[in-house]
Amino acid sequence: MDRWDVLALIGIVLLGAGLWLLAPWLGLTVAGAVTLAVGLFGSVIAEKAAARQELINAQKGGA
Repeated sequence: MDRWDVLALIGIVLLGAGLWLLAPWLGLTVAGAVTLAVGLFGSVIAEKAAARQELINAQKGGA
């Protein structure tokens, strides 16, 4: 579990808590949605970078 997974998990928790509460639901929901989006976006970027580096290493013929 890396930092992006943790951010996505925190976002899911905040999103759920925000939708559950009555009064401050909008702030928690927005914070949860933004945190979830950042976590997912960061995870996708990290995976693309790892795949790109693996492709570069394969083209060079080394590991």
